[in-house]
Amino acid sequence: MQRSETDALRTPVSAAYARALVRTFGKTRNEREALLKGTAIQQDALDQPGAHMPVSSLVMLAANITRAHGELWPLSAAAVWSTSLQGALDVATRTAPTIADALNTGARFGSTRAPFVRNRLRKTVRSIQIEISPAVAMDDALWRAVALAVSLNVHAVYVELLEDAIGQATLEFPWAPPAGAERLAPHFSCAVKFSAGAFRFDVPKQLCARPSPFADPELHAKAIEALEAIEKPRSDAEALTRIVENLIASRLPHRLGEEEAARLIGTSQRTLVRRLAEAGGAFRPLLDSVLRERARAMLADGTRSREEMAAALGYTDATSFSRACRRWFGEKAA
Repeated sequence: MQRSETDALRTPVSAAYARALVRTFGKTRNEREALLKGTAIQQDALDQPGAHMPVSSLVMLAANITRAHGELWPLSAAAVWSTSLQGALDVATRTAPTIADALNTGARFGSTRAPFVRNRLRKTVRSIQIEISPAVAMDDALWRAVALAVSLNVHAVYVELLEDAIGQATLEFPWAPPAGAERLAPHFSCAVKFSAGAFRFDVPKQLCARPSPFADPELHAKAIEALEAIEKPRSDAEALTRIVENLIASRLPHRLGEEEAARLIGTSQRTLVRRLAEAGGAFRPLLDSVLRERARAMLADGTRSREEMAAALGYTDATSFSRACRRWFGEKAA
């Protein structure tokens, strides 16, 4: 079942994409501030292992980069489209029994790892295709940039799966060649076709029956199991809880309030309160939980003074921070 655009914008996505983008294009403080403007992403949040953010934040970041660097920016951001960012999806695709199974895996679970796109498997008389479209509204330049990043990732996977036959596959784009299209040639071993009917990856059927050079039934089954666990339907209220937690963390040391959180999510404060209650929670305990876990990490790191930790969490002074630590962790944290 496909998500609505509103649901897709709220869907949590790994902060790894944003981290790679900011490290690539934000070499100076001013550059980072320009990249993150309007995204609701804070630099500190990008440094947290396993952090997530709403798709809307990642899309706004990509839009800022496209305005600043043009739609061919993915050519300079190999870390963003590398297979290492795809986690279980990359493992499941590579270890599938055949190329056809790999294509099916990518079409089925591509949106699990990248919820800003939709994937559809199409079979024609001569080929099997993955057709990719945006899951959220993007202007033409932004979608062309995102599609290029996606296509580079697809190529990175299938150049290894198809080996010397990669030249028989085709990446098709439904727009004219962009200015500077000659820069694409070193990045693609497959055929590239512009002004096509859709954005898709086309593999001839005679290649689809090939066994994957990395086929591993046991590893494939485990990766599929991991993807299915992520894909399992979660209530909108549960997803909202995670988004609120990520927003709170991303705004520190600014203390995000309930009203501001509702505005950033695109709902009313009353609706936010109701939906959090449906998930068995409330805004204040979520705020407290985020502060507690951030404090726990900083205390364990041991590189900051009490005053610095207090400031990082939005406390007015070290005394208030110490009082909160006693409440969370007992007298030992005093």
